[in-house]
Amino acid sequence: MITYGDKDTQDVLMEKVRRKRLPIGDYLRFIRRFVEIGDVLDVERDVAVEFSWEMYADPVLRYLGRLMSDPVIQSAVLSSKLTGQVFYETVGRFVAECLHAEGFVNQRFFTERKEAGKVTEWSMQKKQDNWQSLLAAIDEKHRDDGFDIDYMKKQFKHDGWTKPENWEKLQHEWMAAIDERVRKEVDRKIKAKESGGGGGFNRVFEKLGQQIRSQGMTETEALQAWNMMDGQWVESEFEKKLHIVRIQNKYPQIGEVVRKMGRLPDEEGKSRLTVQTGFKHKLDHSAGSDIEGVTIGRDLNALMPAEMAQYTDADLEGLFLKKWVTSRLQVFRYKSEITKPSRKLRTENASRRGPMIVCVDSSASMYGVPQKIEASLLSKLEQTAEQLKRDCFLIDFSVGVRPIELRSRRKRKALERMGIRPEDNENFEKGYFPFLGGGTDAQKMLNMAFALLDNGDDRYMNADVLWITDFLIPRTTEDLMRRFKDYQKTGTRFYGFKIGEGKSNWDKYFDKIYEIHYRPPRMY
Repeated sequence: MITYGDKDTQDVLMEKVRRKRLPIGDYLRFIRRFVEIGDVLDVERDVAVEFSWEMYADPVLRYLGRLMSDPVIQSAVLSSKLTGQVFYETVGRFVAECLHAEGFVNQRFFTERKEAGKVTEWSMQKKQDNWQSLLAAIDEKHRDDGFDIDYMKKQFKHDGWTKPENWEKLQHEWMAAIDERVRKEVDRKIKAKESGGGGGFNRVFEKLGQQIRSQGMTETEALQAWNMMDGQWVESEFEKKLHIVRIQNKYPQIGEVVRKMGRLPDEEGKSRLTVQTGFKHKLDHSAGSDIEGVTIGRDLNALMPAEMAQYTDADLEGLFLKKWVTSRLQVFRYKSEITKPSRKLRTENASRRGPMIVCVDSSASMYGVPQKIEASLLSKLEQTAEQLKRDCFLIDFSVGVRPIELRSRRKRKALERMGIRPEDNENFEKGYFPFLGGGTDAQKMLNMAFALLDNGDDRYMNADVLWITDFLIPRTTEDLMRRFKDYQKTGTRFYGFKIGEGKSNWDKYFDKIYEIHYRPPRMY
């Protein structure tokens, strides 16, 4: 049991209170695990802390358990990446609100906790004079919070007040009553919003679904647009982000360069399976399990446990049959299914999967339409890096360079959308770039990129490097130019994404340069 001392400062006391609860990262981990693999939170199985759950039944954890056990929510979240992302962020935001509310309530009880921490250190005279009035005062505040005054009176009468173990028991019961009051207040907040479905999840997804239908967009487009927002549903803001995403439809080169950057060689094994005869079909190096992931279908032999539970529940049998008829059941997808077109397999060498290094031109010449094209391309690259779990390093360059690790920024932005704001001093808060004006200094950018490629722990070996620029960039030193070929020999690939017209003298240094010619808006 956590003890409370007389010399505890407010910070120390609140830290002890916090240690009895889980940090917010654990709650988010439970939600993420549910979204990614359908693992439903089980408090007794998944949570082990030093403070007894019988003493403090965490209302947030209980709420998440109920939410994740809902078969309708399971079906929605596990059948769509978009729904899963919306669920993760809206429920995560609600959890953050609950924890903030809990912290506020705990602050209100700071003085009372302090008094409870001191009670075992009272003098014998003070204990004798005040034990009866103390029990009455605690009962008045906490008779509905589990404090049993009759039991404590029995312990204290007949000189029981002289025994230290009885005062320790009183301290224990008093603290437990305070915890129960806090739990009840947080539970009331949860129940007030629970009818909204996942802290507003159903409401947000309903509005998003209406927008998807009215705009005729794909789920991939909607997911990209959602990730560019701040986590709050605003229809006008969503339409602005969707307009940026749909630039990809106008310029298919965006999709082509992202596919090049998203190559998928084996990242661990020294070889991979390939087809020697039959269809040209390559497989990633397989782990021991045959399971590839989760998909939608009607194969009863591959049912996920959650769907099997629906089948055995008389109340949900109708929903199960409807999903079976429409081939919308959640089923496992197996690697062995992918290999069926193959007739004979052999192994061949596979290269290590490297990271992405994206160099984005933020000089004055890229302002306007090029800026929106850059934002659309970067959004798709971010999504690809996240799906493939590849490191992605962004170098913003103009007259200076601003390095940033893109996947880390994406995670921090997701936390900020949920109302969790870590300290962040970096740029690109909204996915756009600060345009500095003036010319472009390629030397600083190249030095930064090459420094990554030369990293001592080989983290950026075999990288895919992409320049997003108009390529109106003066050539730099011959030494730096020669190093292009040296890196290409070791597996690094250099791609260019040229926005705008004009000749470039960089072509021979890149594996391929994609070009986009746009029409500048007319100024009247």
